[in-house]
Amino acid sequence: MKPKQSSRRRFLKSGAALAGLAAAGGILPASGQQAAPPAEPPLILPNGLRPLGERSRFEKLVRSGTATNATTPLQDLHGSITPTDLHFYVNHEAGIIPDFDPAQFRLLIHGMVERPLVYTVAELKRMPAITRPYFLECGSNGNPERAKTAKTLEEIHGRTSCAEWTGVPLSVLLKEAGVKDGAGWVIAGSADTSKHSSSMPMEKAMSTALVAYAMNGEAMRLENGYPLRLVLPGYYGRITVKWLNQIKVADQPSMSTQDRHVHVDHSPAGEGAFLMTTDRAREMQLSVYAKSVITFPSGGQKISDRGYCEISGLAWSGGGSVKRVEVSTDGGKTWKDAKLPDAIHPYAHTRFRFPWTWNGEETVIMSRCTDEKGDVQALASEVEKNWGADSSQGCTEVLGEDCSLVPRRTNRAYIQPWRVAGDGTVHNAFVMGTDPTELHGHPGGDGG
Repeated sequence: MKPKQSSRRRFLKSGAALAGLAAAGGILPASGQQAAPPAEPPLILPNGLRPLGERSRFEKLVRSGTATNATTPLQDLHGSITPTDLHFYVNHEAGIIPDFDPAQFRLLIHGMVERPLVYTVAELKRMPAITRPYFLECGSNGNPERAKTAKTLEEIHGRTSCAEWTGVPLSVLLKEAGVKDGAGWVIAGSADTSKHSSSMPMEKAMSTALVAYAMNGEAMRLENGYPLRLVLPGYYGRITVKWLNQIKVADQPSMSTQDRHVHVDHSPAGEGAFLMTTDRAREMQLSVYAKSVITFPSGGQKISDRGYCEISGLAWSGGGSVKRVEVSTDGGKTWKDAKLPDAIHPYAHTRFRFPWTWNGEETVIMSRCTDEKGDVQALASEVEKNWGADSSQGCTEVLGEDCSLVPRRTNRAYIQPWRVAGDGTVHNAFVMGTDPTELHGHPGGDGG
């Protein structure tokens, strides 16, 4: 008995000693390498409070860009909501970002209404509000010209973000003002120096349009439109007017520079024709097409070793909810369904995941999205074939050189391929008009 008791006491003593070493950071990990020294204690202000939460110095999350244009590092994020300070922004107004006093700011509702109204920001905050996750995307996101030379996901597709927006439904304000018969359009105007404006159909204004004053639980940042901006779920970001100070109800679009040159595009004849030119219809293309991108592994990253590697990415669409995301790990030869979350929000980024075992050989990986309307993201080689261009004289006389372009909403919604090299490094494999199956010669392992 005594030897056993003695042995047990020695075990308890050694266990206590090990626990003490663990607390002091003195135990060698299983690999035999010395554990990292404890981090330096954080700076504590005299009152014991930190003015603003900050990331660890080991986390290097930053936006790339300039004072007029910054992109979101999608490849470094893990969920579907973009942190407020990493939300992309594009400012077309000569770099001027106004800082309006919300106490002096006003929103005017006028035009074809029974009662023109003026709201203060404080009054809007007293009205019935909703909070919803919505993505925003710049119309230039995924520009094929940029994609030809870009190396990372952020460089090509970083002009999209998803935030939780809070505000008053525009329909509430329009009903309060009383929309007159015959009014079919709403024109939103900005208080910025360029007097930026865009038109939207009344149907959109009365359904999901939101006059927002907060994002991710706090007042929105200056570059995102503080103190008020228009959020139009599924519509391109340039239509979602920042520094919103007026809403005009009308019987037709304003045909501002935005309406005429940014949003008019071509589609197969008969699809909601806005302007007919020979065999094609010109219409205002306001909604984002079905899109998805793999965020990991993506350009500029590296797979550390062969074996299991979960592929992850984001999908979104102006057509509503994402219904399906497929992943190919062999350059498009075969496709398998990725796992989607149980709750999918319409007009929001949706995180997808796909289990993959990389065998160490070179391959091309990519994803494609299908939305609730049935729109399917296409290969770059299919975009031109499916949508083509309209170089007819009839079109050229109306829209000039724009007729030779593939529709913007589709040529920027192509499938993004990433080439995984044999050493695990990941590279941009985009070539407009090229079949990804021609970009490599070997399969990439088990796709399941």
